[in-house]
Amino acid sequence: MNLLSFLSMLILAITLLTMVFGVIAYFLYKAREKKKGVESISYEEVLKEENKELLFFVKDENANE
Repeated sequence: MNLLSFLSMLILAITLLTMVFGVIAYFLYKAREKKKGVESISYEEVLKEENKELLFFVKDENANE
């Protein structure tokens, strides 16, 4: 086996292993998030709960001047 063939196979193997580890990490992350049991709440629900138009920003009254 020549050097070019060996290096190309090495790059292919590293690429495939990286993809496999990425998929495994994704599923482990999803399993951890499911185990936490944190309920998700949307931005619109928080707006209704707080009775505000904006949560993170303040409207500038002088913006149109």
